[in-house]
Parts: sequence; C-alpha cells; structure tokens
Amino acid sequence: MRSKLQNITSRLLAILMVVGLCVTDSSCTDPETTDSTKFAIFYAGITDIGPSMNFNMSGPTYIGGTPSDFSITRITLDGEVYDTDCFQISDPSTGAIKLANTDNLPVGTYCISVSCISNGNYYEFKDAITVNMLAPVPDGITVDPSEVTVDFADIYKESASAQVKTEEGTHVHISKYEIIQEEGKEYFAISNTGKITVNDKYEGEILPGKYVLNLKLTTEAGAGIYENAVTFNITSSPLTLTYKPASVRVEKDQAYVSGAPILKGSPEGLTYKIKSISPETSTISIDEQTGIITLAANNGLEIDNSYNVSVTATNQYGSKDFDNTFVINIVAFINPITQLRYANQEKIQSVAFEFGPEEVDGDELTYSFIDLDSRLADKLNIDGVTGVISAKKGNSIETGTYTITVQAKNDKSEKTSTFTLTIAANPNYFTYIRYGNNLGLTPEENYADQFDYDKKAILLAEKLTPKTDIPNGRPVKWEVKILNTTALSGTTISETGELSFSENKWNSNYGVSVLFVTATVGSGEEAISKTIPVFIRQNKDKNGIFVKYTPFAVKMNPSKGGMVAAPVVTSNGTTVTDYTTYLMDYRRDFYYYSFIENHVDGIQSVNGSFMNGLWATYYKAIGKTPNYSARAPMSYYDNAQNLSQPLGYISNKDLSVTINPGKWKDSEGVYANGVFIGRMSFVTDGKQADLANDGTTKNQIFPLAIWFDESF
Repeated sequence: MRSKLQNITSRLLAILMVVGLCVTDSSCTDPETTDSTKFAIFYAGITDIGPSMNFNMSGPTYIGGTPSDFSITRITLDGEVYDTDCFQISDPSTGAIKLANTDNLPVGTYCISVSCISNGNYYEFKDAITVNMLAPVPDGITVDPSEVTVDFADIYKESASAQVKTEEGTHVHISKYEIIQEEGKEYFAISNTGKITVNDKYEGEILPGKYVLNLKLTTEAGAGIYENAVTFNITSSPLTLTYKPASVRVEKDQAYVSGAPILKGSPEGLTYKIKSISPETSTISIDEQTGIITLAANNGLEIDNSYNVSVTATNQYGSKDFDNTFVINIVAFINPITQLRYANQEKIQSVAFEFGPEEVDGDELTYSFIDLDSRLADKLNIDGVTGVISAKKGNSIETGTYTITVQAKNDKSEKTSTFTLTIAANPNYFTYIRYGNNLGLTPEENYADQFDYDKKAILLAEKLTPKTDIPNGRPVKWEVKILNTTALSGTTISETGELSFSENKWNSNYGVSVLFVTATVGSGEEAISKTIPVFIRQNKDKNGIFVKYTPFAVKMNPSKGGMVAAPVVTSNGTTVTDYTTYLMDYRRDFYYYSFIENHVDGIQSVNGSFMNGLWATYYKAIGKTPNYSARAPMSYYDNAQNLSQPLGYISNKDLSVTINPGKWKDSEGVYANGVFIGRMSFVTDGKQADLANDGTTKNQIFPLAIWFDESF
C-alpha cells in the first residue's frame, strides 16, 4: 500500500505552475518557424524552487498539429546564456522536461527555450519556461514547534499551529510569509505574522498523514526558501475504508485480486484482517499489510453466489470494523476487453462536462488515467467503474489542447485509448463587477461597494455605473435584488447595470441597507454569473444622534473574525467622547442575506434560517434554552465576563465591533457567505438597563453591515 506520507518538498514536481508565457510579448518572442502556420505550445512555468529540489514537468499543451522531436535550444540565467545539464528533455516525443542535480545550481532566474517539429515544420519558442531558483533563508529563522502532532478531530483548534520565529540578535525582519503548496491542495495557511495553521478555508478533504512544509519568506535580503520548515502529523484511528469497485463479478474458478483499499486514517502501524465472510469460505484472503483481497483459483465457489467480506483495520491509534465492505459475485463467464475508444473532445473553459468511451466491450472493467498531465491533476476525474471522465462547473483547467490516455482492463485483457481534450476560452468569462464608493476609500477593490448620502435629494438624483471586465459585445443580463424593501424599494437597474434610486424613501430608521446586483453574461451552460452587494447609508440622525462607521460595510472572514474600527458619534453635530453616558449594544433584530443556497435568509426568529441556527448553537454552548428574540448572542453586556462566547459584540470602550472567529458557521461547518445587518440601540444617560427595553428607548439604528466571505 502506498505510504500516505505527504512530503510536499518532493511533490514540487509539477507544483506552483503558472501558464508558460511562450508566445506573449511580455516575456518572450514569437515562435520562429519555417512557415506561417498557426501553431503554439504552452508549457507550465515553475517558480520558487530551492537548492537540491528536483522536478519533472509534463509536455506542453498546444494549438495546431501534434508536436514532436523536442529539444532545448538555449538556457539563460538572469538574461545571460548559461551552460548546464541540469535541465534536460526527458521525453523528446512529448516535450517532458526534468530538472535534477541542482545542489550547485546558482541562484537566479532561468529561462529555457525549446524547439519542436509539427506537421513537418520546425518551431522554436524562446524563454518558454521560467524557473526561479531562490537561496535558502538567512540563518536565525526557525519554526516552533518543528513538528505539530494533532488528532484529526482537532485540526482547526488553536493548539494545531506553529510559529515562524527569528532568533534574538539576528536582526532579521520578515516582511512576507508564504507556504509552497500544490495548486488545489492548499491544506495549510500562514498569517502575516508567520503563524502556520491547517487551512479552514480549504474546500476539499484533508486526510490524516504527515505533511512536510516548505516556506517562502521575504526579508531585506529578498525572497528565500526554508525547506522542511515544519511537519504537521495529523493522526487518526481508521475512519473509513473503501474498495473501488466495492462489488465485483468473477468467473467461476478464476482467481481475482482486488486493488488496495482507500483508508481515511493514520498509516502508522496499519494492518488489515478479515473479520468475516458470508457465506463462509476459506478461499478468500487478505494481505495484512496492504488490505488487498485475493480469491484463489480453482476455488469451487458456485455460480450466482455472492460473498460479503467484512474487514477490520487497525493502526496505532485504534481499530474499526467495516462490515460488508467488499462483495465477490461468482458468474459463469467474463468477457475480455477487445476494444476501447474515446473520441477527441472540445470543451469550454469553466463549464462542467462529462463524457464516456465511444466504444468499449468486456466485463468487470476498471478504468484509469495513464501518465495524466500534471496540469489536469485534481481537475479532471475518471470513474474507475464506468470510465466516465468529468470536470465540475467553474473548473480551473487552462485553455489549450491536452493529450490523454485511458486504460481499461479486467483479469483477461486490457486496452488503452489516447485522445485529445481541447479547452477553448469561454467568451463570457469575466472576473469582477465594481461600483466603487464615495467615501474616498482606496483601492476601491479592497472595499465593499458603498455609498452614503446626506440628503434625500442627492440620493434620488444618484446614478451608479459599474466597472467590469465583461467582454465587449457579449449579451449581459443585469438584475438587482432589493433586500431592505422599505428603504430601497424604489431602486431600479438598467440594461447597462446602472443603478437609480428615484423612487426611494428617506427615514432615520433605515441607516445601512443592501442590494444584491447580479450580472449574467451569455446563456446556457457557458453563462457566467457574479453577484455583489451594494451598500447604501442614509445619513440621517436619530433623535439628534448620528453614528458613523467608516467604512460602514466591512469585509470579514468568518473563520478568522476581526474588528471593525470605532465610529465617530455626534450629538446634534458635536462629537461624543464620553462613553460612560453614551452606551450602545446590539438589540433584537439581526438580519442576514446569504449568497449561498444552503443558508436561509432572515432574522434569528425565522425557523431554519442561518441566524436561527447560530442562536441555537450559542445557547447550547452556554447550557440554556434558546431565546430567539433575545440579543445575547451579539451582546457585550450579556457576555461581559466571557467575550469569546458571543458571535460578536460592541465594545463599551469605543464602540468598535468585534466578530469572534469560528462562530459564524452552520451545523455542517459551512461558514457564512453573505451580509449581516443588526439593529443597535443606544442611550445617552448611561442607563445600561434601558438598552434592552424597547419601551424605554426608541433609539434604534442600523449603522453597520458586515459582509462575510472566507476569501477575505
């Protein structure tokens, strides 16, 4: 069984890849060719490699005829021709390249030019690949601890962390911290202070095992590589055990050998044994070390009988039984495979797709990729039983042509099929919509789209025009969803995305409101949609008091939490500085508007809403019956003795707002992705009890919105 030791150093082989700029004006010349035939190749560029690190790069994707006869024509180091045999074409037929024996390779930027033949023509691509060889980090930098051992159930706890440190007296200042990780496998995160943790934003599954991390650290001396900086050992008893396929058909009296099972759990001390076979037979056995199940030849088992195998997996952290995890069905005859053909495919960037073999025969086949291009790893999937190949919507497969080989086999024979997958640019692809702000906040892309208005007439006359990179000439459908229906009920949006407010109302109770604006480019499967919030604040005082947060719509990562800067409070135009008499707290109405379907909009009293679930979690944690009309989960005064307990609170010192980390998620662990606007109440006479008494104080405002997204 393959070891689960995940050494990220050795996996740099095709890691950290960006599209090779082999035909763009910015980094290299056009291909030199003996004719004008349209042809281009696209290598992946390797960046941030340290001394002694080796890698193997797959051949390029291409546009035009199939290339062959690859060779390296030139290598430069920092712009000067450099002679080295560290870079070699490992397969001239595909253009695969390897880098080895790098211990003495000088630090600097290497550019590799390559040539090839396509349709009988010679092409050369200058500076097709870039390799940035970095020096080790300076002495005096350490990580404490150097190894973190944590149970799988506790990987997101505070204790599962390590800290980059500089030794006293070294005078080393680190200005930037990065972890070198494979694209799509960003299992770990590092803060801007050098704290290393398991990445709670990673959307995939992080398996138990050992992970050795390399860091890229930037100091006054420049960027450097810190190899084998820290090891995270994520431990677990066996959690799941899966055989693929889990049920097989075997010809009478023929031998059969399964594949190794997939175990979720620690590999240390891992062994397997058969717990039971139903009906009983002595002809089925298991390899104690690998978990591979074998059916002996000439076994005498009868046709149409099925044998259910239960397996016990044990490691040094525990043991678990997996009942009926594998089934062997005895049949009269298994047909060999004699043909397999996949058709060439043309798909569109970011669009979901799936396809299976055009021609195939044979029984009990298993399918697999053969030498899959590293740029397709974890992006292109194959079903081992059906042979269906797929990619999900929004996939990040780069444009270009890929050559793919699939093998199908059973116990009698095997076949392979080679075909091309061409990913064409999506004509509807775009990355942003922005309206900006009128608060003077820059750069505007770092701040939520937000606008405040001092007078009703100014708001009613306003026209907000979006900025976007939507391709010219593409059909666009603009929509606006009015979430605060009273405050912004008169909002309209034009065919160009322009927002107008000519019919809106004006009232001191409104404060901050939000709109969701959606742009959909194109139609059908190729359509691309993006939705953003646009925040509006009506600057009208409440009983002479105006609370001004800047910005008043704040981006927040719910897993990390954070703080909203203190506001400026004025009373009839005079700045308030005495917060012993002016008090403020969250109160009663807490609105949430979600960007994701599995979180329901509404206030905390709405059954099934996201806020309703947060209230239930808070009260469960403190051992009390939920009160869905109470302020407690967002109150400073109800949690003054334990401020890590609530979802968030308003400081009684300066009215800054704290959002506690790790609180804003549902029972499945899915974090908030939406907008929160909560009602606040205030008093000016220092009577704290009146903050929670709607009959006493009518001082109720909505001065702040928080936009939750784990990407922030």
